[in-house]
Order: sequence, then structure tokens, then C-alpha cells
Amino acid sequence: MNVLTRKIPAYYYDKSNLIRLVLFTAFFDLVFINIYKPFSSLTWYPVSEFKFFIFSSLVILTGVLAVAISRVIMYFYTKKHTLNYMEYGIWIVLEIFFLSTFYTLYSCFLRPERDVMETFWEASENTSLILLLPYAILMLYFSWRDKEQKLQMLEEMKGDTGG
Repeated sequence: MNVLTRKIPAYYYDKSNLIRLVLFTAFFDLVFINIYKPFSSLTWYPVSEFKFFIFSSLVILTGVLAVAISRVIMYFYTKKHTLNYMEYGIWIVLEIFFLSTFYTLYSCFLRPERDVMETFWEASENTSLILLLPYAILMLYFSWRDKEQKLQMLEEMKGDTGG
């Protein structure tokens, strides 16, 4: 069976894991952007560090709201349908696309002299890096936890059979 058409594990869209994903992504992005200041982000707008913190926090939290809405839709969609890895990947690409579009509109509103397409490509790159890292961390964690739970169940079954 092709990896892309294989169904994703249920823990990808488990309600508690979706909540963890949204909260961890929000926390990770706030810390990452405001402490590490990647991509020379402090130079994006000529403001003080405090104003940068406020503006970046608002943008990040708005983005997290979009991710939360996306994951609520995913939660209800997966009650009736299953997703395969390709569909899940497309879902994430669409999240990145919509967040990049939002950031582009926001950025061009604040600085109309910016080139829209250049801003969009920069936003897409930054959004990809900012979303994919916490997503990857959490998917690895969820997978590890799922395997640990399955192993514990097998050990309990083995203990119940006396073997």
C-alpha cells in the first residue's frame, strides 16, 4: 500500500491531541518568535521590542485561532471520514496558505510599499517553518505515546494469560 494513501492514525485527530496541538503551537510560536527572533523578524517593522512583542503576539494568536478553527473542522470531518497522509498533508499546506495570505494582507496593510508576492513568499516560508516544527514535535510525541500505550496493553495481556 502506498504510504500517501495509508490512513493516518486516529491519534492525529483525537480531540485531546488536537487541543494539545493548538496550545503547544501557540506557546511554541510565541516563545520562538519573541525570544529567538528568527528570520531577522525584529527588523520587519521599525518598532520597539515591547511593541514588537505585542504586534507579533497578536499576529501569532490570530494565526493560532485560524489553526484552532482548522482543527475543529478536522475533528468534525474525521467523525464521518478518514484522512490519509496525502489528505493530511494537503490540509497542512492549506493551513500554511491561509495563514500566509493573512500575514501578507496584514503586512501590506501596515506597509503598503511592500511587494505583495515577495511578502507572500516570505510569509509562506516563515509560516511553514513556524508551524511545521511544533507539528513535527507533537506528531513524534503522539506516536511515541501511542506505541507506549499499545506496549503496555500487550504486557498486561501477557500478564493476564500467565505467560
